[in-house]
This record gives sequence, structure tokens and C-alpha cells, in this order.
Amino acid sequence: EQEIDGHLRLIRSERGVLVMAELDLAPVTLECARCLEPFETPLSVAFDEEYVLNRDPLTGRPLPVEADDFHIDEHRHLDLSEAVRQYEQAALPLRPLCRADCRGLCPHCGRNLNTDPCTCADSADDRWSALAGLQQRLEMEDGDGAPEA
Repeated sequence: EQEIDGHLRLIRSERGVLVMAELDLAPVTLECARCLEPFETPLSVAFDEEYVLNRDPLTGRPLPVEADDFHIDEHRHLDLSEAVRQYEQAALPLRPLCRADCRGLCPHCGRNLNTDPCTCADSADDRWSALAGLQQRLEMEDGDGAPEA
């Protein structure tokens, strides 16, 4: 169970009831894609879905329904939980970040760079050594340190 706050509007339709919802869901706990730390974020969803009757209310005869329709049960209750679950899943970020400026983990030692300083970044990466040499050569040729365009 989760707490949900919001507004619902129910409108009778030809096949059943149109539910128009704007909901603020309880905060969900996600894992940051950069630093892997858990964090909470609020979620809001909005949807318009038609809930259809399985049987004609006057005659009791079965009505044509599609497999992906939301149904009104035999007691004429609307259960919004499946629609809320689907829209909640769609509202989750593909790449959740605890904050926009999250520095992530050190690729060498795995420290969380948001909380702990790391000396690994000070050590040179051999893959960039050729460019470092080129930078030094350009600075010596130019004299003022700025490369010419």
C-alpha cells in the first residue's frame, strides 16, 4: 500500500467510465546511476483511461472487450491500482540521478567522489600521455601557452 494524493474525474462513457487522474505518489527509492547511492524522489502521474463493463448492466449479456482494456468488476467497482502501477513505472527516470551535479564513482578505486576525495585522479592516465606531450610542444612553440587557430 502507498499513499496517493491527487484529483480524479469520472465521466460516463459509451462503454463504461472515463477516469481522468492527476496523482502525486509517495516518494520512491531509486539508485543513482552515477554514485550507486539510494535516494528518494517524488513521482507524479497523469492519465486518462477508460474502464469498460464486461456485461450489459440491464440485460447481463457479455459485452465485447479487448484484452488490454481496464475493466469494471462484477460489483461495479473501479480498481485503479493497475493503471497507477503502469503509469508509475513509465514515470520512473531511465537514468536516475541523486542530483544533477553528482560526481559518481572513481573509475580506479571506486570511491564515491561526492563524499570522499580521491587521489587516483591525480595519477596520469597512460592513454592521454601522447596528447600531454603534444600540449607541451604547442605551448613551447606558441610562447604564451595558447594554441594558434
